[in-house]
Amino acid sequence: MSRIQLSFTALAFPALAFLFASATQVSAFEINGRKWPTGEIEFYVDMEGVAATGISWNTAFIAAMDEWSEETSFNFILRDENRDPCPNDGLNSVDFSLEFCGTEFNESTLAVTIRRFEPAILGEPPIVEANVIVNQNKEFNVFDGPISQFQIKGLDFRRVALHELGHVIGLEHETNASAIMAPNIGDVDRLQADDIAGAEELYDGVIDCAVSDLAFGSISNALDSTDCRVSELYPGSSDFSPIDLYRFTLTSSGVLNLNMSSATLDSVLLIADENLQIVAAADKSGNQCDSELSQFLQPGTYFLLANTFNVPVKTSCGIAGDYQIEAELSSSGINPLGTSASLTGAAANAIFSGGISASNGVTFKNQFLPSQSLDISARIDLDPKHVGQPGFLVVAALIDEQILLLNTLGQFVDFAATGVIVPASSKTLAAVEEISVVQGLVPASLGIDETLVSFFFGYGLDSSPGELYYHLTPLNLIVFP
Repeated sequence: MSRIQLSFTALAFPALAFLFASATQVSAFEINGRKWPTGEIEFYVDMEGVAATGISWNTAFIAAMDEWSEETSFNFILRDENRDPCPNDGLNSVDFSLEFCGTEFNESTLAVTIRRFEPAILGEPPIVEANVIVNQNKEFNVFDGPISQFQIKGLDFRRVALHELGHVIGLEHETNASAIMAPNIGDVDRLQADDIAGAEELYDGVIDCAVSDLAFGSISNALDSTDCRVSELYPGSSDFSPIDLYRFTLTSSGVLNLNMSSATLDSVLLIADENLQIVAAADKSGNQCDSELSQFLQPGTYFLLANTFNVPVKTSCGIAGDYQIEAELSSSGINPLGTSASLTGAAANAIFSGGISASNGVTFKNQFLPSQSLDISARIDLDPKHVGQPGFLVVAALIDEQILLLNTLGQFVDFAATGVIVPASSKTLAAVEEISVVQGLVPASLGIDETLVSFFFGYGLDSSPGELYYHLTPLNLIVFP
């Protein structure tokens, strides 16, 4: 994690457009990591006028938007309205002007793109607004092919629009490859492979770092030179600190309490949304290498990021070492239990959810006192192709190295003693199966004052008794005094 000032205001930088001279190009796209939080924005287009070839400026600009949308993962949503591109109003727009928002255009400038950014805790500042101002002092037309053609006056507006929209989505000038993003206008009149590759690097949705499902409870891991870097997670970033990613999904709102502790690592905790935009970061305090974070979260998919600094903030801590994260979730309902799997590796389009409550289902947590009365429940949304088939449900509890299976009598039996999968029930499988594992369990009454139990749920088909569909992330019950 790079150290930055978090209180600065939004920034605006012009991305200068084509110059008149043509250029020869030959290498790779240029990006600086600044992009939109999502790969989709609304853009306001309503300009007066028609080119000498009979094509309106609107038609040419919209065609350029469509080309970016069709050839890349980025998507422009058209809004047929005229908006002044100069005010900082949160809207994205285009229009002709005799001047650049109160300043004269440079003699060689055809158009300017203004991008505004918000401060970022991790990675580069995201784009939050982009506007294109076209130099009305220049003569434009709309045509395909070479930039200089007999009997065609003016410069092709469409390729200028393509170039400026490249700046809008976050691309910089490309001087070494054949690209519409070349700094000089030339014979290229369509997106090139280099342009498309640049957009895909920013918006292909692929996370280039390993991602683990988050099991609420205790996580032990380490950050070192073998880990993914922030610069890999956020292309174009200059932050090379190591980072681990954990994904989790909430179907109910809740509060996530996190503590990251280490004897040697300058720990940093962050929570990001599904677009990897940071929604919360730890406020480090004290003289330890630890980090704490508590955040209320709405339903959705999130990432927990375990990170450190490029340069330690605390000189007694380093940028590599072992760490432990304690993750406690208190939510208003049960939540998904990560990726589904099967014993044979067959694909299973099933969703497994579970929760533990000491308040008759009002709230669900994963950490409890020995004296509390606990209800443990689960839900399986079956793969549609398995619905209506004869099958069975399975509940497993892991305590240390011991595997216990819930039988049809509601008792947990040792798997080692039977060597076979014991069903909790046998039935015709419904689209949704609700499982009540235990009700009114008081650990103290069983002489338990501290334990960790990991629950797993699954189902199988009578037609394939050796197959079992289940989830990879456990439902952890943590009991401590």
